[in-house]
Amino acid sequence: MPGTGYTCDRPLLYWAAQMLVQLHWHVDRLDVHNTKDDLSEVTPVIEASIDEWRDSVVAQAAEAKEPCPRMLLIGKSLTTLAYEHARELGTPMVLLTPVLNPAPFDPSGQRIAVPGEHATTSTAMSAPLPPAPLICAGTADRYYNAARAHALTDNVHEYLAANHSIEVPEDWRRSVGYLKDVIGAIERYADSL
Repeated sequence: MPGTGYTCDRPLLYWAAQMLVQLHWHVDRLDVHNTKDDLSEVTPVIEASIDEWRDSVVAQAAEAKEPCPRMLLIGKSLTTLAYEHARELGTPMVLLTPVLNPAPFDPSGQRIAVPGEHATTSTAMSAPLPPAPLICAGTADRYYNAARAHALTDNVHEYLAANHSIEVPEDWRRSVGYLKDVIGAIERYADSL
């Protein structure tokens, strides 16, 4: 699930998908188009897309009389705001450049809730608790907050001087190295499920 201005064909999501396909995962693209600045209006749309995708996967498995396959969500930026919803569904999630600090344009000030804060969604779990998320983010990303990330999970990968795309401007070698590390972290996380 890409965020605003970052498509499934950009490096983090493209190579994550390629790696998962090579590991025999079926990959779906959940593209949610954001046209609003108030993220409290966008998050329910993202959550509805997740519900629709999940219901479709479950229905296809039932129709084929097969067990439901493993599921994994990979969210980038804006779509990471649906983390609590995915958690309630029991669906593991990778949070790429998560929104842990509010976006300056968002009047609702949304950000991912961490333990001890009031979550924006229901606290009733409808499925077993999934593994803690994997977080990958750059230290120069204004939406990233290391303390909040570590409050969510011990599985945090931080990239020194990397921006909101986990890239270091004017340093392609470092950027490609970071990309390789992110994809390796996602591979290990997917293998653990």
